[in-house]
Amino acid sequence: MMEKVDIRYVFKVLFLCIASVVLGNTFDFLWLGLLFALYFVVIGILNATSRREFAKRPRYKKIFAYGAIVPLALFWVMTPTVENGVSPYLIFLPGIYLLYLAALQERSRGNGGFEAFVVFDGMAALLFGMYMVPHGWGPVGLVGFVLALCAYTRRGTSPYKYLIFILVLAALGGISYGGWQYWKSQRYRYGASMAEDYYQRERIMGFDPVAALGSFRSNYNSRYNSQVVLRVWDKQVPKYFKAASYEKYVAGIWKLPTKFATRLYPAYYQVDYAVFEAADSLTLASETREVEQIWVQSTLDNFGFVFAPYGAVGFAAKDVDSLTYYSGGMVQGLNGNGKRSDWYYFKCKPVSAENAPEVCNLPDSLLAPGEGDLMVGERYLPLLDTVIAAMGLRNYASADSAVDSLTVSNTMPDSLILHKMLAYYLSNFTYSLSVPGISRWGGAKQEPLAVFWREKQGFCEYYATLSALVLRRLGIPARYVTGFVNPEVVEGLPYSIFRRKHSHAWVEAFVDNRWVIFDPTPPILPQFSVAPSWWNLKWEGVRGRFAYIMHQLKEGGWRRIVDSWQNQSTALLESPILYTVLVILVAGFVGRKIRIAYRIRLKKRATVSAKALEWAKRLNDAERTLARLGYRRETGETVGTFARRVKIALLNLTEGQAALKKIQKARQALLTLDDYESNRWRKGARPEAHS
Repeated sequence: MMEKVDIRYVFKVLFLCIASVVLGNTFDFLWLGLLFALYFVVIGILNATSRREFAKRPRYKKIFAYGAIVPLALFWVMTPTVENGVSPYLIFLPGIYLLYLAALQERSRGNGGFEAFVVFDGMAALLFGMYMVPHGWGPVGLVGFVLALCAYTRRGTSPYKYLIFILVLAALGGISYGGWQYWKSQRYRYGASMAEDYYQRERIMGFDPVAALGSFRSNYNSRYNSQVVLRVWDKQVPKYFKAASYEKYVAGIWKLPTKFATRLYPAYYQVDYAVFEAADSLTLASETREVEQIWVQSTLDNFGFVFAPYGAVGFAAKDVDSLTYYSGGMVQGLNGNGKRSDWYYFKCKPVSAENAPEVCNLPDSLLAPGEGDLMVGERYLPLLDTVIAAMGLRNYASADSAVDSLTVSNTMPDSLILHKMLAYYLSNFTYSLSVPGISRWGGAKQEPLAVFWREKQGFCEYYATLSALVLRRLGIPARYVTGFVNPEVVEGLPYSIFRRKHSHAWVEAFVDNRWVIFDPTPPILPQFSVAPSWWNLKWEGVRGRFAYIMHQLKEGGWRRIVDSWQNQSTALLESPILYTVLVILVAGFVGRKIRIAYRIRLKKRATVSAKALEWAKRLNDAERTLARLGYRRETGETVGTFARRVKIALLNLTEGQAALKKIQKARQALLTLDDYESNRWRKGARPEAHS
């Protein structure tokens, strides 16, 4: 078959050249695009002149097509990432690979290569090159499309069909361009709402380093309130899962502590994860305690917080060189992991109650209250005194001169204060997702806490904030804490779930020389807690298990299994038990072979008759006698033939004393051979075949 060379074939070559140059120029690899274009020109000339016959073209070999994936993948790994955008290499590398496939197919077209693949790969490469085409190069790409249209359409197509196609292409391009221009002119109109929607969808609300009152509202009343934000691979997660504890409250905003208790550095490594211990050797199991490691997966931006339950004795994270540990158990430092992260926490389970204080408690230095736990702004003192008086939390209202002016003197037991405060909230306040007088964007015309106190309704952030400040005013160290409560445990899932709607704020109070959880928020009404659908639960189970499999493959969990196998194999090879077992197995195998061979031999002997054995012995004796006289039976020679050959040899002997003795012995042996030949086929006397 010959290549039909006409203007259409020239259009094909030019189309591939334009696709190569546009792709290379778009991604600043113009030299590579020119090399591909030169290659297509050379191949086109060869196909159109000296190498027209398809059979003479080199065969298409798939190994070259598959082999190109390896260098391109390595190049992709070495390229830098792009923050908040699409890496151009995500477009460039597939385009180059498709162009390479088009070159292979065109080189071998007709001998393993297919023109349909050349068209597809070339058109795809041209489209990739138009992704971010530089200014002025757009018409060049359009020329390439027109050339492809003219080259690959069916012969004899009417000109008006070309015109219709060009008009449709121009209309689609005009609609796309017009839509883009409209978006550019109207993007500021919709930008705010879209940005807010993106912020709500991609970030965990209420856990910023600066937490404003009302920031949790998006977790409760948005369309994302059922979105899973944490997966804790433990079926017995505590009710309260802490994220952050704040120190200073100013104008409706809580700020993180300015001082940290300690800086945690890696104590050891578990594959790719650095283990950080709150105290030396707390995460290592011993004879007196059992340590359990729990994996936590955050699907959204966690602001660098390590979400963990109370009493966690250590943490493990990847790509982190240190963690900041604040008094009370708040931990930060996961920002190095990126927006979406995962980590482990360690919980220590004492073997018995007697050794619990010695082996599982955190150091007192990490639990002691600080100055920030009593911090109250002067502007809030009138409001707090009003709240204290209304709740009946003090024995006398006036401040003693010997007491700090920011603290109300009190002789009531701390536990009783918490009880009375909770009772007052339950009797006089209502849980609500909104506080009248506080709008979404305009805030409150006055102090939000004052509005909350006046309206007697709100949600957890307001209850926890007012309660923490009241306790501080009474001289009780307190912290405003954010996190999650009431994990969702689904039957059949190997982990627990925290959704957006499980976010919560509560209070930590230092009562009776220990920190206790004080949750002043009234119970949530049933209309605020809607159970997820059956499909939602099933789909979440699939996503969770897939995330776990990818975690094991990506983060080195499989290497721990391989390492354990290797350690077990090494220990087994070094053990004398292995070699003892091998000797026993070899001895048993050899003994079995010997026993089988012996039984076969006995069986053969049992099947041979005594008469046959006698004939075999007589035959062997006769042949041995003739052999001493110089007559040996040749290999393959029958007994009868051998006997005749010996008789002829005896007739030729000269008479003599020596010859006479030799003839007598030979004749006696020949008699045995003759008897053997005459009796070998008689029933019951057949000797065993002898050769």
